[in-house]
Amino acid sequence: MNNTGKHYHHGDLKAAILKRAAEVIEAQGIEALSLRGIARDLSVSHGAPNRHFKTKSDLLAALATDGWEQITRATLRAAEQVQPQKPRHRLNAMGRGFLSWALANKSAFIAVTHPDVERHADAALKQAIQAFQVTIREAVMAAQQDGRNEDVDLAALTIFTNSVPFGAAMLILNPWSKPVGESKDMEKLIGNIIDLVVPIEDVT
Repeated sequence: MNNTGKHYHHGDLKAAILKRAAEVIEAQGIEALSLRGIARDLSVSHGAPNRHFKTKSDLLAALATDGWEQITRATLRAAEQVQPQKPRHRLNAMGRGFLSWALANKSAFIAVTHPDVERHADAALKQAIQAFQVTIREAVMAAQQDGRNEDVDLAALTIFTNSVPFGAAMLILNPWSKPVGESKDMEKLIGNIIDLVVPIEDVT
C-alpha cells in the first residue's frame, strides 16, 4: 500500500488528488494515471475521487489549471517585492520567482508542461494560461519601455524572456542533462540564468 494516504486529511481530498496525480505523472508517466489508482494510493474508496473529477480528462485539466495558477501567484509574489517604478528589476524578480517555483515543485511543473495534459485543456485551463501570458507580456513591455532591448520586436522579446526560465527548469529537472548544468548552489544558478535574460547590474 502506498503510504501517501497517511498524509490525507478529511476535507482536503481534492488537493490530495491533484498532488498525487502530479507525482504519478512524474514518476510513471501519464499512462499510469487513473482515478482508481489514486484512490488506492490515498486509502479512500474507489469512487471518492469522482466527487471532484468525473474522468481522467477532468483531472488532467484541473491539475494543469491549478499548476498555472500557482505559477502565476509565485511570479507575481516575486514582483511585489520590487518597487513598481523599477520595471526591469521587477521582471528579473519574476523570472527568479518562476524558476524557483518550478524547481521547488517538480511534480507540478512536469505535469503542467506535459504535452498530453495540454490536450485536455478546458475553458478554466485556457484562462489560467492566458492570465500568465498577459502577466509576462505586460512586464516585458514595461521593462522595454524602461530601456531593455528597446529595438526588439515585443513578441520576440516576450517569447525569449519566457522561454529561457521554462527551458532552464526543464533542463535542470531532467536527470539526463545534469552533467551539462549541474550546480551545488541552486539559488546562485537561478540568479545567474535570469540575470543573463534581464540584466539589472547597471540599472538604477
